[in-house]
Amino acid sequence: MKGKIISLFLSTTLLCTSLTGCSSKGVENNEGEVKDTIVYSMNTAPQGIFNPLISNIANDHYVESVVYASLMTVNDQGELETYLADEYKVSDDQKTITYKINEDAKWHDGEDVTAEDVAFTFTSMASGDYTGGYYGDVQNIKGAEAYHDGKVDEIEGIKVIDENTIEIEFNKVHAPAVTNLGTVQILPEHIWSEVAVGEWTNKTDLLNNPIGCGPYKLTEYKSGSHVKFEATSDFFGGEVKTKNLVFKVINADTTQAEFKNASIDIANVEALSKVDVDALVEEGYKKIAFDNYMFTYMGFNLRKEELQDVKLRQAFMHAINRQAIVENVVEGRGKIVNAPILPSSWAYPEESELDEYEYDVEKAKDLLKEAGWEDKDGDGIVENSNGEKLELSLVCQTGHPVREKTAVVIQENLKAIGVNIEIDSMEFSSVMDQVVANHEFDLYMMGNTLSLDPDPKSMWHSDAISNEKGVVGYNIVAYDNKETDSLIEEGNATLDQKERKEIYTKFAKILNEDVPEAYLFCQDIERVYNSKLEGYKPSTFNEFYNVHNWVIK
Repeated sequence: MKGKIISLFLSTTLLCTSLTGCSSKGVENNEGEVKDTIVYSMNTAPQGIFNPLISNIANDHYVESVVYASLMTVNDQGELETYLADEYKVSDDQKTITYKINEDAKWHDGEDVTAEDVAFTFTSMASGDYTGGYYGDVQNIKGAEAYHDGKVDEIEGIKVIDENTIEIEFNKVHAPAVTNLGTVQILPEHIWSEVAVGEWTNKTDLLNNPIGCGPYKLTEYKSGSHVKFEATSDFFGGEVKTKNLVFKVINADTTQAEFKNASIDIANVEALSKVDVDALVEEGYKKIAFDNYMFTYMGFNLRKEELQDVKLRQAFMHAINRQAIVENVVEGRGKIVNAPILPSSWAYPEESELDEYEYDVEKAKDLLKEAGWEDKDGDGIVENSNGEKLELSLVCQTGHPVREKTAVVIQENLKAIGVNIEIDSMEFSSVMDQVVANHEFDLYMMGNTLSLDPDPKSMWHSDAISNEKGVVGYNIVAYDNKETDSLIEEGNATLDQKERKEIYTKFAKILNEDVPEAYLFCQDIERVYNSKLEGYKPSTFNEFYNVHNWVIK
C-alpha cells in the first residue's frame, strides 16, 4: 500500500558519498574485508510514520522492522520463534500467554526494556483514542473492552509479574493471539507515554526519529530520498555485523543503472520486466523469489447505491481479463486470486470451492443487464432506467507501474461492456487520505496486506467499517454482513487449524460470491541482491529476519 522519487541522473559520485559507502556486485573489495554499509532500495518513499502501532504502509513497516523489536519473530521458514522474549508459555486452557523479556534488551537511548513497556504497548492499542488498526489484536484481553470504553483505568488481563515477565489473559480462546500479539513491535513507555494516544499521529518529530530496541537506530530520515541507520552496540540479539544500513528511494526504472553504478545492494524488482531481471542475474547478481503477503485488488465503494448490486460487481469480475494481466503485466510471476485470503495460506480454500470468474464479456454484459444497466441509445455506455450513464472513477497511485498498468487494462476491459472508467492518479499518501480516511471514491486500486495468521477481522468485520470523514477504517469498501461477522468470530475461537480452515472456507465462498472487491492477482515477491551479501534470508512475512547478520564480504 505506497511517493516521491529521487532521480538517478544526479552525480553518481555525490549520491554514493551522501549515502555512505555504496556497494554492489561490481565493487571490488579486499579478500575478507567487510563493507561498512548495505543499501536497500525501495520504489516508494516511506511516509515517516515510524510508530508500528499507527503506521499503515509497507515501507514504514520496513523501517520499523530494523528499529523496533517484537516479542516473537517470523523466521525464514515462516515459523514463529522467540526474539525480544526469551521464552513464552501458553496456559493449559489456552487463555493466558506468559512472556519472559530478554534481560539484556535496551532502548537506543540506553534505558532498559521491561515488561512495563510491553504492558504500555498493548494497553495503548486498547485505548478509546487509539487511531491505528490493531485494536482487534487486544480486544479479547480480559478487561480490554471496558478500558476501551473508558469504564476502567487499566486492563485486568495485562499483568506485569516482575521487571521482565508479563502475563496476558484473554476472556476466551483467541486463536490469532500468539501470532498477532507476539509480532507487535514494542514501544518505549518512557517516550510515548508523554503523548496522549490520540495525539500520536501529530508528533512528527517523534515519528521521524524513533527510539526502538532493534539492531539498528535511525540516524537520518530525508523524506522522499532515504533513511539512514547505524548499528546498535548493545543489541540483545548479538553483534550487528554491518555498521550502516541505508534505505534509498529510487525509481524502479533506474534499478539496473543503480546496480551498475554500485549504489544499491538489494532491490525490489517486481516492477521490472522479466528480461531486465534475467539480465541482472546474468551479470552475476543473485535473485530470490518467494510468496507475497499482499494481493492486488480493486475495491468497490459499497456506500454508493449503484455499486451495491452484486450482479454489477460480478459483471466486473467477468469483464476483467485477469489471466491476461498476470501474463502480460507481471509476466507470469504471480497467480490469480478469487477470495481475500493469501493463496499460499493454509486457510485458502480449494479452487473448486470458488467461482473462478473466467473472462467472459457476454456473460458480463448479461449480468449488467440483469442489474438494470443497458446501452439503449447506442453510444457505447450503458445507462439505467433513469438514463444515468455508468461512469466511475478509479483511484490509482502513481509510481507503481504494476498497478498503473493494471488500471489501464481494467479501464479497457470495462469499456468493452459499456462502463466508462476515468483513472484518477495520485501519490499514495493522497490515496490513503482520500480513500481510506475520507471514503471518497467509486473504485480504487490497492494491495491487501495480510499477516501470518489468516484472521480477516481487521479488514472484513463490520466493526472495521468507518463512515466518518477523517476516521480510518480498514474495511475500506464498507462490507457489512452479519453471517461473515459470525464466521470470523468462530474462526478466532478455536486453535484447531482443521476447524479454522473449514470456517474460513465458508467465509471465502461468501466473499467470493459477493465480490465486495474485484480480486485480481498475487504477484511473487522478487529481490535481486549483491552476490557477496551473506545472511540475507527473506521470507513472506519477514524480509528483515536476521538483519543483524547481514554482511557483504
